[in-house]
Amino acid sequence: MARPTCRFALYRRIVCAAIALLFIFGITRVPEVHAAYWDDVYQGFEQFSRLPGDVYQGFEQFSRLPGDVYQLKESYRQTQEDLEKARNSLEAYQEQNAQLLEQNRKLTDTVTELKNLQTQRDQASHRNKMLIITAIILLAGYFIGIRLLRYGMRRRSGRY
Repeated sequence: MARPTCRFALYRRIVCAAIALLFIFGITRVPEVHAAYWDDVYQGFEQFSRLPGDVYQGFEQFSRLPGDVYQLKESYRQTQEDLEKARNSLEAYQEQNAQLLEQNRKLTDTVTELKNLQTQRDQASHRNKMLIITAIILLAGYFIGIRLLRYGMRRRSGRY
C-alpha cells in the first residue's frame, strides 16, 4: 500500500513542476539561444556607449575609481614622506636651536665678563688719573706754598 502512494506523489510532483515551467516560460517568453556569445558582449558595450550622459559619466567615474584610489594612495604615501621629512627637519632644527641657545648663553657670559673687565679697567684708569692729578696738584701746591712762605718771610724780615 505504501508503493502506490509514493508513485502518486512522484507523478504529482512531476506534473506540478511541468505546469510551473510551462507557466513561467509561457508568460515570460524565453529568448532564443544565440551561439555568438562575443556578438552579445560587443552589443552590450555598444549599449553602454549609447547610454544617457549621466549614466555613462557614472560608468566612467566608476571605471576610474581604481586609478583614483591608486592616486589617493600615492598622495597619502607622498604626504607621509613629506611629514616624515618635516619631522626630521623639526628635530634637526630643535637640536640646532639647543646648540645655538647654548652658544648664546656662552656668548652672553663672555660679554658680561668682558663688560665687567672693561668696567674694572675704566675704574682703574679713573683712579690712576685722579692719583696723577692729585700728585700734580700737591707738587704744584708744595712749590707755590714754599714760594709764598719764602716771600712772606722775606717781607717780614725787611729785605724787600
